[in-house]
Amino acid sequence: MSTAMAWRATACLALWAAVPVAAAQSARPIMPADVVALKEVDDPQIAPDGKAVAYVVATPGPARKPPKDRVRVVGVDGAPSWQVDAPEAASENHPRWSPDGRRLAFLSDRKPPGAAPAPMATPPADKDEGEDDAPKQQLWVVDAPGAAAQRLSDAPGGLSDFAWSPDGQSIAWLARQAPSAQQKARTKAGDDAIEVDHPREFNQAWVKRLPDGAPVAVSPRQQEVSALSWAPDGRRLALRVADRPGLNEHWNRARLVIVDAGDGRLLKTLPGTVGGEAAQWSPDGTRLLYREQSASKMAYRLVVRTLADDRVCEVAPGWPGTPWGGRWRDAHTLVVQGLQGMDAQFLQAGACDGRWKPLAQVQAPWQAFSLAHDGTVAFLGQGTHQPSEVWLLRGRRARALTDTNPQVAGWSLGRLQTLTWHNTHDGRTVHGEVVLPPGWTPADGPLPTLVQIHGGPAWAWWSGWLGSWHDWAQMLASHGYAVLLPNPRGSEGQGAAFTEAIRSDWGGGDFQDVLDGVDLAVAQGIADPQRLAIGGWSYGGYLAAWAVGHSDRFRTAIVGAGVTDLYTMALTTDVLDFLPGYFDGNPLDRRALLDARSPLRAANDVHVPVLVLHGQADERVPTFQGEAFYRALRFNGTPAELTLYPRTTHWPQEQALRRDILQRVLDWMQTQLPTAASPESAPASGSAPAQAKP
Repeated sequence: MSTAMAWRATACLALWAAVPVAAAQSARPIMPADVVALKEVDDPQIAPDGKAVAYVVATPGPARKPPKDRVRVVGVDGAPSWQVDAPEAASENHPRWSPDGRRLAFLSDRKPPGAAPAPMATPPADKDEGEDDAPKQQLWVVDAPGAAAQRLSDAPGGLSDFAWSPDGQSIAWLARQAPSAQQKARTKAGDDAIEVDHPREFNQAWVKRLPDGAPVAVSPRQQEVSALSWAPDGRRLALRVADRPGLNEHWNRARLVIVDAGDGRLLKTLPGTVGGEAAQWSPDGTRLLYREQSASKMAYRLVVRTLADDRVCEVAPGWPGTPWGGRWRDAHTLVVQGLQGMDAQFLQAGACDGRWKPLAQVQAPWQAFSLAHDGTVAFLGQGTHQPSEVWLLRGRRARALTDTNPQVAGWSLGRLQTLTWHNTHDGRTVHGEVVLPPGWTPADGPLPTLVQIHGGPAWAWWSGWLGSWHDWAQMLASHGYAVLLPNPRGSEGQGAAFTEAIRSDWGGGDFQDVLDGVDLAVAQGIADPQRLAIGGWSYGGYLAAWAVGHSDRFRTAIVGAGVTDLYTMALTTDVLDFLPGYFDGNPLDRRALLDARSPLRAANDVHVPVLVLHGQADERVPTFQGEAFYRALRFNGTPAELTLYPRTTHWPQEQALRRDILQRVLDWMQTQLPTAASPESAPASGSAPAQAKP
């Protein structure tokens, strides 16, 4: 599909000419509060007969609470739509249809009928802060729209996943082991020292025979299980396991095992490290489809393994994109979803013959799809002017089934253009997206431009909806900015070799890829070379911090949760295998290279204002990474501001804090690179409980 990835300047000029300027001027600019108020749609699960799709809608909650999930069902082709009835305080997710499609199971933290009220928001004075009264997710099932839900589990530690058996007569689930009475007593007494790398509680797999059989453990107590799937014969389970809980083991050290579904006997251990989703059994139960991690831990390939002889086939090996995952259409054919360039794709691929063909080009941010018996696909889709919704794909025709955020139609939305360029040092092809202010044409002159770098690095921007707490493009475009979104080497979208091309070269080829994209935007009259900013979150924060210490192109930077000292990051992050994979080995042996590629070591060369944003509870990129960069800049007299977010990990959840991030980004841009629409004096950055340091 190389033609679809080609630079589309001519098409975009035609698009600009066709857009009524009056329509663009009648809409209102997007404000931070608008973005964080969006409801988020996820996890579309199509019924076996294809007549309905269950999905989850997350509604932003109160200021200090995460979003609240609800399970909804949308009918297809005139079938009724409905919502699982839920108490107002409950959060519900992970809907899954029974094999016959008559029942819908889901996870919920609702209280069972007749249970005592939820605990007080403020704990009593004698309550120990180590005690956890938060409601735990349990398994519930409804038989029909409007019917009362029935509770199927009572696991003290709560459930995180489950799957129906093929005959619908049993359910397997994952439950966190609850602390023992002795552990609770020690915690209450303050005798709660933490032994690092010696966990006490694991996620364990259980099987329950319906309706009222006693759950049976089918995995060892000292093993962390993160995903499970039933074999078609109902006698075996494929489990994704690791030796310890924690994100590092989840991402980098998990393997597949096959166990007996009746008594948990280990039947087979598969070699290699596998991706985070459940393995998919072939219809005849002889093969497994899953993502296999590369030796560098930087990329994955989609493979089919024959269990009898361990023969492994790569799926669609010649496809020039990044496969996200797949489902079995029949015993020989797969439906695969992935990213090629800037566009998501569905493919039809042979299981082991290397063949593939495109089914549909769609707009989607990540893998989230399911298949009905007739091959109809329900997936999480987007439009350039529509956040994620439930979409349906039949044959090659895709259409949206839901419209969860109709208010977006009244916003002043930017227009997307896909760009393609070549690295001037090695000729490598790079793709990116630019979001332009509504109504703008080249005749209006070049624009102040933010170059926003995505996280990862093994992630990507896409041609679709670009408006969230960490996707700033649509908000800034509505205020008169262009936003360039490059996918440099290290990104997804061009195969594993492209993703791994950043090995031991952070700040090298990837940064040159970005600079060459900026040159193209300048040459096309989009970006004003005198009004350039760079920013991003996580790896995006890293490259933004690196850029202002190694180039005078940018007038300011926004460093969100960015890595600034690679050596200390390697020794303190909660994903310890991450940087050794990217930098080829033990960080103690690679310190010279890690220091050479650390933005902190070039802080003396930063002479432009920098905004640093970081969560105080971030274990992925520890908070001191942002603090150290900020302090180094201040010691050197460079203008800088640091804002820390209480209770916030690497991925902020609270609505008020997400809004604060967006408000500070907007205020910073309007102060450092004002547009004609910018206020004469940018307002203070909201009233959220963030800590701004001078």
